[in-house]
Amino acid sequence: MQGTASQLKSTYQTFNDLRLRNGYVAISDVQRLVLILQKAGVAGEMTPELEGKFEAAADFLFVRINNFHRVLENDSNVDTTGEVIAELEELLDLADATIASDFSELKDTSTMLGLAAQAAGRVLVAYLDEVRHMQDEQLAQQSAAVDKQLTFLRVTLIVLMLLGVVSLFLLRRDRDARQAQEEAEARVRHLAFNDPLTGLPNRVHFQDRLGAMLDVPDPSVALLLVDLDGFKAINDTYGHAAGDAVLRHVAVILQDAVRPHGGIAARLGGDEFAVLLQMPDESPLKCLCADIIEMIARPLQFEREMLQVNASIGLAMDADIRSGISLDTDNLTRAADFALYASKSAGKGQCTVYDEVLEQQFLRRQAMVNEMPRAINDGNMEFYLQPKVNLATGSTYGFEALVRWRRNGVIVPPEDFISTAEESGVIMDIDRFVLCAASRVIAQFNKEHGTDLSVSVNFSTVHFNSPKLINVVNDALVASGLPPELLTIEITETVEMQDWTQAGDIISEIHQLGARISIDDFGAGFSSLAYLRTTVADEIKIDRSLVEEIETSDTSRFLLDAVLDIARNLELDVVVEGVETQRQVDIVRGLGATSIQGFFYGEPVPANVALARALAEHTPTEHRSAS
Repeated sequence: MQGTASQLKSTYQTFNDLRLRNGYVAISDVQRLVLILQKAGVAGEMTPELEGKFEAAADFLFVRINNFHRVLENDSNVDTTGEVIAELEELLDLADATIASDFSELKDTSTMLGLAAQAAGRVLVAYLDEVRHMQDEQLAQQSAAVDKQLTFLRVTLIVLMLLGVVSLFLLRRDRDARQAQEEAEARVRHLAFNDPLTGLPNRVHFQDRLGAMLDVPDPSVALLLVDLDGFKAINDTYGHAAGDAVLRHVAVILQDAVRPHGGIAARLGGDEFAVLLQMPDESPLKCLCADIIEMIARPLQFEREMLQVNASIGLAMDADIRSGISLDTDNLTRAADFALYASKSAGKGQCTVYDEVLEQQFLRRQAMVNEMPRAINDGNMEFYLQPKVNLATGSTYGFEALVRWRRNGVIVPPEDFISTAEESGVIMDIDRFVLCAASRVIAQFNKEHGTDLSVSVNFSTVHFNSPKLINVVNDALVASGLPPELLTIEITETVEMQDWTQAGDIISEIHQLGARISIDDFGAGFSSLAYLRTTVADEIKIDRSLVEEIETSDTSRFLLDAVLDIARNLELDVVVEGVETQRQVDIVRGLGATSIQGFFYGEPVPANVALARALAEHTPTEHRSAS
């Protein structure tokens, strides 16, 4: 009887000991690790949140292995325990190696982790089967004992009830685990093809659908690329929560607009959306685009603020793709992107339809983008110098260095390629070339002739999005030997400054090098006063637009006088640009300006010509006098 009781107790403990619990929990731990890897794959990176979950999953796996070791020490009846420990330790080693590399090797190790997880799962299943088999044997022994010991029937029934409760618990947990896994897999599938913020199809889904729509005879496909204008200002001013609200709002507008036409709206990334439609006629498509632009432009209330953005649209239809060009996803998307670029260039907030003329314009632009880097290396990029004159003495105290491109033997005006260079990023190489070349030439001229001429170099605001500019300026000063105080970096606001805080930090560090900062075209750009408020400038250059009508317009003279007064109050040097007549010189002098630049004193000319003219008017003892 005592043996029977011991046997019953052993059976009960079998269902509750470390062997069975470790098996089920270990499967859960392995699955947790796999789900984290899947989420990282969907996100394209291991985010800080996923890193923390991954490290916690590895810690749980370490504890589980220790529990299996204790089981092995106390009970060696389960043959597969050693195999389970070996596979789990291999999986843990791979996880620890991934963590130790700060997840930089995740792409290389993710496949190995997946395979190790599969192997561990297979061994755990075999382990649980073996434990269940042992349970079956123990139950059989128990039944025999019950037959012999009827007096213990009540105890046996109680034990069986307990075993049934445990079994139901384990079965329910197994069912819940399978359900959780199925839900997780469904979420992964959804995230693989849909944008998590808006719920719209993502770029991958969009490309698949576009490819399928084009892969039929006479597809009649229209593609709209929708890009938001002013979206960055929303994020910068009101925060990313407001930006997310705008994106979700635009997603609803696009879905509602295309649903009656059987269309598909997708979010390609950032503030760029796409719409696919099977509409062969251009006229209703243009009306639809106009409606979308109008609806997006309506203000959206977010908390207590009214948010407003506009949209630009590029429209391309399969019928517009020229014969000889394959009708595929890339070419139709490229055509719509051409049209979107044209909408942006034409002032934004409008729709442009792709055609052959538009493509030819873009191809010419692309040819320039491809040629500009070679032009720098081949010496076809040059810099010209335009004098900056002291009104009191009438002599040149410095120059502005301006880039010129000699393309196929003909000088290309800056207005024909600078904006393209900025959009493509080539402007950074061009500005660096002008800085280095002009600094070297001016430094050498000063050394040879005992002069103290300065040089100003235009730098696009694109540079101020990266602290690399500091090294560029420092390297140019070191290489040329030009005294830092003779170098002025002119900030041109042809494109919007992306990060004002970072730009202010960069400008401060340039000041620490000893170079000067000038705000170019003051009064013409959209952010001149913002520059004064957020940067430490030494000089402003008043744009020619404030000078053109000062001979005939009292308003123009008043505006120029007001800007000069602002500069005096801020203790800034001033250079008045665009002076072309003696009358304008007299007016500018009468308003108190001391430095001037314009065709009246000299247009931009090759460096050797400009320096020869300066040498003729200087003596070795004369020095720069800017204000």
